[in-house]
Amino acid sequence: MTHTVQAAFEAVTQRWGVQAAPEPKAVALITGAVVLLTAVPGIWRVTRQAATIVHEMGHVFASLLSGRRVSGIRLRTDTSGVTVSRGRPQGPGLLLTFLAGYPAPGLLALGLTWLGASGHAGAALTVYQVILLLALLLSRNLVGIVSCLAAVLLTGVIWWQNDPQLVGYTVVALGVFYALAGVRGTLDVWRVHLTARRRPRAQVAGTDASRAARAWGFLPLPAPVWLLLFLLISLASATAVFWLLFA
Repeated sequence: MTHTVQAAFEAVTQRWGVQAAPEPKAVALITGAVVLLTAVPGIWRVTRQAATIVHEMGHVFASLLSGRRVSGIRLRTDTSGVTVSRGRPQGPGLLLTFLAGYPAPGLLALGLTWLGASGHAGAALTVYQVILLLALLLSRNLVGIVSCLAAVLLTGVIWWQNDPQLVGYTVVALGVFYALAGVRGTLDVWRVHLTARRRPRAQVAGTDASRAARAWGFLPLPAPVWLLLFLLISLASATAVFWLLFA
């Protein structure tokens, strides 16, 4: 048992320390390819699930940091999701939980890209794998389990092969994808609020921005304020990601 644990620790350590320096032309080509994953509607309907996983994990980490108890996450076939947590029905912890979802993809993109640009591509991919594995463990329905398992296997093979160049290019692709997904996801929730008159009241009231507006009586800011915050964080994160890649 001790030998197995030691071998696993050494495997993770080896992959954590992988360094890579992707070529500028390859970075540009990867960026162009990844743009299609978020720009083409038919492709986005599939790849958006990867952004939803990170969105829900943003809620999870915020819940844990604020002292709430997380029961699990559920992903749906329409690429929406929900995080179930328990705690006080109002307060700063609940507010932080509702606010953490939409900024999460952009902030993850920034973190991965910064690590990759600093020569720590292996660490970036390892962090990403840990997030996916935690999401898999917290999944409470079949769609969530299948989605998280597919993401774990897809990037896990690359992580396990431990080829520096492949790891570096994967981190670039993940950074660009989540940067763009963060912006697009934020624009999607903006669209819900801008077309509120044509939508069921429950759909508008159920967005993270609407829930944040009701989460803490001490800070009763309206949903548009939180929508603006989501957009600013997502745009700032995406700008920083592209600056790190192309400056």
